[in-house]
Amino acid sequence: MSSPLRQDGRLTEALLLFLKQLTAHARWVFAALLGLYALSGIHTIQPQESALVRRLGRLQARLHGPGLLVGLPAPFDQVLRFETGKDTSLPLDAWALIGTKIGDPDKPLELSNEELTRQVKSRDVEGAKYAEYENMTLDPVRHGYTLTADINVIQGRFTLRYRIEDPFRYTSAGQEIEVLLARLSYRAVSAQLAARRIDASLTDERRDVATLAAKQVQEEALRLDLGVRITGLDIRELSPPAQVIAAFEEVTNARQHAKTLFENARQYDAETRAKYEGEAAAILHRAEGYTDERVEMARGESAAFMALMQNYQRQPALVSQRLLRETLDSVMGQVSSRTLLPVQQARPTVILEPSPEFAR
Repeated sequence: MSSPLRQDGRLTEALLLFLKQLTAHARWVFAALLGLYALSGIHTIQPQESALVRRLGRLQARLHGPGLLVGLPAPFDQVLRFETGKDTSLPLDAWALIGTKIGDPDKPLELSNEELTRQVKSRDVEGAKYAEYENMTLDPVRHGYTLTADINVIQGRFTLRYRIEDPFRYTSAGQEIEVLLARLSYRAVSAQLAARRIDASLTDERRDVATLAAKQVQEEALRLDLGVRITGLDIRELSPPAQVIAAFEEVTNARQHAKTLFENARQYDAETRAKYEGEAAAILHRAEGYTDERVEMARGESAAFMALMQNYQRQPALVSQRLLRETLDSVMGQVSSRTLLPVQQARPTVILEPSPEFAR
């Protein structure tokens, strides 16, 4: 029976023999792992993308376009990707609405005049749906809002659209650049809304608010050298708080009603104008044709009369007899019977009886 010490020695000898045999294979495994680690520094930059490399914590100035980027593996190199070929959308929901929003006041309703009349009569009943918000108050910490020029509270949701034009400057501007853009956007929108009355911001100047706010954010981005270009600012929602939305909805409905009536009236005017302009043109065309016909007839009669007068001046007796004969032929052709008295009487008389078709 072997002692415990001899058994431990045999185990140690077997372990050393196994490690000696494993060393030859471990070299190839280590080389393969080293190769894979080196290949991890190769990256593929997709179309519409650009990339920068941060090497040992220092940002490199070279901008890499679409294709293969060969660099050092992590943690030596860090690849920063940027979508420079399309817009990036930044939602701005800090002024989110509480309750129901109103519709677009610049869009006419697709309703007939009868439907519009019924809608106006039912507004008092529909206004009751905002009763649940009457006793609610706005918390300036939890509920975002801003003020207008006429000291009204207004809320909304917005989306800032921007495109990264200079990734190096964009990255150098800091890690919280979207937070900075959001704050610049809220400041620009607040400035635009504070310069207008609330009814103007909700109706006619709604698009101006978005356009001028985007322009102001672009100016600030250029001043701060953020490396971005602002492509637009969209107003997804814009409305007074739910506590007073019923009154503003009355104004909006009235405006939509007026626009709808105007559109219906303009359509009716266009249809009626086209119809009666066509009828007037037809009447004018017939009148011009009748005028030309009568003028040509008068000219023909005038020419015939002038020729007859010239013949009469040369041979008055002959022309008089011809005219008398033509007149008698014309008159006698319109009677159904005739009676001639003898010539010996002192005053010869002709008794004529007109034909039925000439009796009238």
